[in-house]
Amino acid sequence: MSIHSALMEIALREWTFFGKDLGRSDKLVDGKNKERVQPYCDRVGDYWLSISSTDYARLVKDHDPIRKKLDGETRLPWSAAFISYCMNMAGAGNKFPYSSGHAAWMIRAAKNRAANKLSAPLVAYRLGEKALKVGDLIARPRGGGASSVTYDNLATQGWFESHSDIVVGINLAEREAYVIGGNMGQSVGQATVKIDQKGSLIDPDGWIVHIENNI
Repeated sequence: MSIHSALMEIALREWTFFGKDLGRSDKLVDGKNKERVQPYCDRVGDYWLSISSTDYARLVKDHDPIRKKLDGETRLPWSAAFISYCMNMAGAGNKFPYSSGHAAWMIRAAKNRAANKLSAPLVAYRLGEKALKVGDLIARPRGGGASSVTYDNLATQGWFESHSDIVVGINLAEREAYVIGGNMGQSVGQATVKIDQKGSLIDPDGWIVHIENNI
């Protein structure tokens, strides 16, 4: 099985585990964010174990020193941990920069593109430049500094708040692509983004980069 198929299957499996939530609005269980309710809370803990041990220890020290672990109760965005988990389970090995922040793979992909390394494991493309395929990522900055991060300056950025999703389906007839991401409304959710007649991402909702997965 290719990594693209494996990545799609893992993302769909996790989406199913969380109840096949749709959209980015908050998901609640008995008035609590879904990520804080079992068995989902522990599953988020599994995602966190895919980042480096050094990064994990630092985050525990800074954000959950009493409980000494990271899970759905920890007050930290876990969407990058989810992507790291999916990539790890799909067999990306050392070709993926597992991290607590999406900026790690956004910047690496941009640097590969700037160096014309088009066969590198991760390569950045502008919106509308190339057709999406299952297993690719789409990404965007978020938070207060989002407007200062663009495709053109991505390769020179340091850390910044960000988000990415995994492409799990393409519907050219409807000009839609389907993506799955973690911490989407405090759950693993699926959302729809706009594509053109060629299958290229054209969605205006803050996305700045299509990351081709060549792993």
